[in-house]
Amino acid sequence: MNHRHPGPAPDPDDPVSAGPLPDAATDPTARALRDALAARADTVQPTDRLQEIRMSTTSRRRSTRAWAAVATAAAVVVVGGSAFALTRGDGESVRTVASAPTSATERSGAPTPASSEPDAGGTATGTGQERATEEPRSTTGTTTAATTGTTAPTGRALPSGSTTVPVYWLGGEQQLLFREYVRAGDAADDPTNALRAMLGGQPSDPDYASPWGPDDSATVSAQDGRLVVDIAASAAAGDVEAGDVTAAVQQLVHTVTAAAGEDLPVEIRVDGAAEPLVFGYAVPETVSRAPQEAVQAPAWITSVGTGTPGQVVVEGVGSAFEGTLLYTVTDASGAEVARGPVQAGANGTFAEFSVTIPLPAGEYTVLVERPDESGGAAGAQPAGDTKSFTVR
Repeated sequence: MNHRHPGPAPDPDDPVSAGPLPDAATDPTARALRDALAARADTVQPTDRLQEIRMSTTSRRRSTRAWAAVATAAAVVVVGGSAFALTRGDGESVRTVASAPTSATERSGAPTPASSEPDAGGTATGTGQERATEEPRSTTGTTTAATTGTTAPTGRALPSGSTTVPVYWLGGEQQLLFREYVRAGDAADDPTNALRAMLGGQPSDPDYASPWGPDDSATVSAQDGRLVVDIAASAAAGDVEAGDVTAAVQQLVHTVTAAAGEDLPVEIRVDGAAEPLVFGYAVPETVSRAPQEAVQAPAWITSVGTGTPGQVVVEGVGSAFEGTLLYTVTDASGAEVARGPVQAGANGTFAEFSVTIPLPAGEYTVLVERPDESGGAAGAQPAGDTKSFTVR
């Protein structure tokens, strides 16, 4: 008799063959499973995890370190590879970027105030309307880097014929930019109309302001790859602190470049003189738009629509961590009646937002703001934007 010796005992961790898988072409169950998995896979939208991780890390750094730096930061103007500081009274940092070499005065490392006090500037009057719009087209591929290219021939025509033009105003303790659209004047081109409206106009929102004085003869022209702004000395006179001068210059630069539709460097001339004094301080030969997140308010409201009874449509522009702004509605007594999130641009990228809020008839104020993700550790946050309205 032959005796067979049993082989080694099977390892419970070894895979066990279940035989060939069912053929989806002939097996209904296998076919249904295949189709379900394929449909599920089609709904998956991959994301750029590297970018998300970088943004999340940047946000945490801002919450723990950046706000401490803001308390002593200066408004830095980068000029021909060097820099000088214009320190604002509230310590906020605003960076402007010059796009051409400057004089020895500007390279000395500090702003140069005038030897005597400037005359007081005049007040401005006018009306304002607003709408959403795109940012001007960059001729260099970015709005934050210096540029020395000459993309516009001398004396070329600027856009004209618009019924409304963009104007930027300053608001909040940090003097950030808010935009409105105002009715165009009778100048030959849109940037000149926008400039004159900024100098001589009055924002429709009482929370906005401007240090510039009126000048009905101010002009904007395109020369050698830049926009040349020529204003009267009286329009740039007044008692303005250094940091607020930086904000005011960015207000002017954003206004004329938005109306021109191009992100060109801007040369400011006062009474025809290049490299002039503006509110008693020397400015670089040319100045470009600073990064949006450095100078623009994180949220502003462009319209409040009350045409449909019982509901309000609030639209605007903003940017916040992960794109989430917060809206709050209060009634005439100041009591909160509605609150919720609204999606805009994320992490320094600005985008339009819109939210529909059901409300009964009454008088209301809506606030849209960037929420404080630090729980108060980051210090004072930029002011939000408010608009009052009536629901009938």
